[in-house]
Amino acid sequence: MEGVILFADDHIESAVFESALFKQLKELGKYPVFGVDSLDKARASIISLNSIKALIIDHSFIEVETLGDEKKNIERFSSEILEDKNLHIFSLIYVYSQNDLKDTEFGKRLVAKFGTRVSFRIKSSDEKNVPAELTAIMEDIEAWEKKNAHLSVPFMWNRSLNQAIQSIFHSLDNADPFWVKDLYYSSFNLSKVDANGNSAEPPPVDPNIQVINLFQNLLAEKLIQDSDLRSSIENYSKANFKNKPNDKSLQELYQRLYYTMTLDTDAIMTGDVYALDASNYGVIISPECDMNTLLTKNKEIELLCFSKTDFNNSYSLLQIKKEDTEKIQRAYNQEHPRFHILPVFPIDKNTLITAFIDFRFSSQHLKAELLIEKINSRSFKINSPYIQQLRQRYLSYLGRVGVPTIPNSLRLTK
Repeated sequence: MEGVILFADDHIESAVFESALFKQLKELGKYPVFGVDSLDKARASIISLNSIKALIIDHSFIEVETLGDEKKNIERFSSEILEDKNLHIFSLIYVYSQNDLKDTEFGKRLVAKFGTRVSFRIKSSDEKNVPAELTAIMEDIEAWEKKNAHLSVPFMWNRSLNQAIQSIFHSLDNADPFWVKDLYYSSFNLSKVDANGNSAEPPPVDPNIQVINLFQNLLAEKLIQDSDLRSSIENYSKANFKNKPNDKSLQELYQRLYYTMTLDTDAIMTGDVYALDASNYGVIISPECDMNTLLTKNKEIELLCFSKTDFNNSYSLLQIKKEDTEKIQRAYNQEHPRFHILPVFPIDKNTLITAFIDFRFSSQHLKAELLIEKINSRSFKINSPYIQQLRQRYLSYLGRVGVPTIPNSLRLTK
């Protein structure tokens, strides 16, 4: 699997041990080695680089801070990066220090967060110890690759994703250097936009989300065209066909496919799920293209609502018995036009249920201001394409037309 080694140390070019380790890692030539000498550069590199094999980081950084005409040295620590909840690091991590950090509170927190991927190393003052250190790091990386062979597709995906993004950016920039701005304002009535780019009339759809969605559509098409990525998915899947997941793994997998946790700062959007009270939930199904207008003008927003106990009563509605697994499976395949089923619905962190929506009674309209006030009761949203499936089936049910029953004599053929 491809990847780079990120080496972050404020003495990367001066201290004997650190400089020698960095130099010998590069000379080994097995992986690209990227060196930075500050925490801010390390953070930027983690965000920018794809497929980091190993992060080698000094625990303590002495950096110069400028205040006016005065300069002074300040000490910063690797915890700024390693304990940042908004910075995701999936690689081996080596934390170097003058002292053993493993049994410190900091060390215990890192082990709880990263498990066996984090290693605490003590700096040496002797350059002769570098070869042994280098060998240990390479052996760790090889062992990690073998243990995580299932990551071959994600690494290929990551590479394809990076190349696809670069290709799309290049193409759009050649077409229109101001493509972000032009797509942003495509959501507005330009006759209402003043010379400073402000509009007296809000657009029907959040323009920021509009730009992101348009780019994501191009990105998805670009990835689909990547034959190497398609082949890696197929080859891996066939090679691991006999590996059977357990029920809990499948539940967690499909929970992540169906639902995404939301933050209070996320825009209110189609698919958001609200806990209306202790037992009842509502899914926003108003169209995305209307949401911004509905919110800014405090109009009514449509939700499909259900109780967490509705599925227990669904067997009689579906006219099936709990032990009839074949009919239950058909129900989950959404074969009943009046009902919609959402599996592994997370009513809290530890409890999953099957959500059962009856289109006859589920529609409810709430003022936008109420949903804004109750934002803390929104903890997740239904992902695409499942929210589109729910909306499509509901709209189909609303548009149904009743016709007379066909007599049996007309059903028979000779």
